[in-house]
Amino acid sequence: MLNPTAFVREGDAERIKSKLRFDVNMAGGGTAPKMKMNEVFILTGTTLLLGALFMHAWVSPVVLEEGAEAYTNGASMMKGDAFSITFEVENETTVRLVFYDENENIISAESVVLAAGDSAQRTLEAEQGGYYTYEVDTKGVGATLTLDIDRKLMIDLLPFPLGAFFLAFGIYQRKAYEETEEPLDAELDV
Repeated sequence: MLNPTAFVREGDAERIKSKLRFDVNMAGGGTAPKMKMNEVFILTGTTLLLGALFMHAWVSPVVLEEGAEAYTNGASMMKGDAFSITFEVENETTVRLVFYDENENIISAESVVLAAGDSAQRTLEAEQGGYYTYEVDTKGVGATLTLDIDRKLMIDLLPFPLGAFFLAFGIYQRKAYEETEEPLDAELDV
């Protein structure tokens, strides 16, 4: 660590050190009241529910521009999970769809001939757990891809009941706290 007084005269060192001392209190931060436990549970539950909603509802299709190269992506899957890919092309083309397993071995490869504006859907079920990759080649024709993964164990739905539990427990605690708290009445001196 650099000593701030290393490059000054000896007589000025003490004066500089006294000006560099910091107070232990933060300026401008202020103090906040402690957060009640019921508010923590309500905040946690609401966050889990909203996060799960975005996780499931926010499906954005992939748009391949005219002249784009083959699109490759993948996902971690467990045994019994299934990929479902829907692709819609702008012009007539042959779409080549290839599925790879974790070791980059080809599981499935097929070519689908589509007319302008047509769409097709293909599904592949994972026979064992691992990272599966898919590649969609539209031969340079613009297309829109939508991927959906159907989970067999529905682990990705776990945030919904957890969020609901935390939210319900926080509301229950808040009501219990409000019932035990005595109302404050003003006493007036006459």
